[in-house]
Amino acid sequence: MIIDSHFHIYKNEQAGILAQGGQSHMGFSGTLEEAKTFLDGEKIDKMIALAVIPIEPMRQAAIGKWPADISASDRDDLSRELEIKLMDRLSRYNDWLCSAAREDGRIEPAIAADPTIGESEMAAEILDKLERYQIRAVKIHPEVNSVFPTHEGYQPVFELAQQKGLVVISHGGLSATEKNYCAPENFIQVLNNFPKLKLVVAHLAFPQVQVLIEMASRYPNLYTDMSFILSNSLLTEEELCKAIRDYGTERMLFGSDAPWADPEKDADQLIKLQLSDSELEMLTWKNATSLFGLT
Repeated sequence: MIIDSHFHIYKNEQAGILAQGGQSHMGFSGTLEEAKTFLDGEKIDKMIALAVIPIEPMRQAAIGKWPADISASDRDDLSRELEIKLMDRLSRYNDWLCSAAREDGRIEPAIAADPTIGESEMAAEILDKLERYQIRAVKIHPEVNSVFPTHEGYQPVFELAQQKGLVVISHGGLSATEKNYCAPENFIQVLNNFPKLKLVVAHLAFPQVQVLIEMASRYPNLYTDMSFILSNSLLTEEELCKAIRDYGTERMLFGSDAPWADPEKDADQLIKLQLSDSELEMLTWKNATSLFGLT
């Protein structure tokens, strides 16, 4: 059995292509129908579907369309309306993903959590999805919102996740900016403040793999995945095998990062690595089953 622990699903092809920068990275669009074709195949049995919605870029795009000479009063009114719309958009996307996942049965949703939305609203959103869909995971993406993981807006997310036993999955490493918001060391304060939080810093935090490995030795609640690494040949087979073992095979997850990667090819590449059968079992399904509480 193979569980893809890092898979993105979008409402439609346009949204999936836009998320990839306007052009398909590997020939995939990231739709639900596309995800089901992988699940119907012979390689991928189950997937953790991560919701990402760029709230702050959406906010700035909307504000950029406001008249330059708008009054302070009108700006306040527009700001209130915009925040309601953004929260509604995030909640509707989470609802859609959770509903589609539960209907299919082979998809586990990781809802989007955003630090720039009101703390009480975000906490209510997580509790709502926990009650209605029994979610097991939450996805954050500090890089998308140009904030660090220590941003105060993430505090209620981490608190609730730790309290309710939810897994928090964050983008890791791989930055398009000089600030490198998701560098592994930026999560140290989070791990210190929330010692029981189950945190996945994705992509092996490439290119800062060694830093993440050193952190793993100090934080037993820190997990990672190999998403985007395999398809994009970011590490040689020897380097990846060493990183897996140095990090700790029991806290490493197989993930593809589709639609930025081909999950079936990634699965083939993983199986060809010089790993033992027991190591492969942990990477392909045992670790994910234990971490996310899957059956």
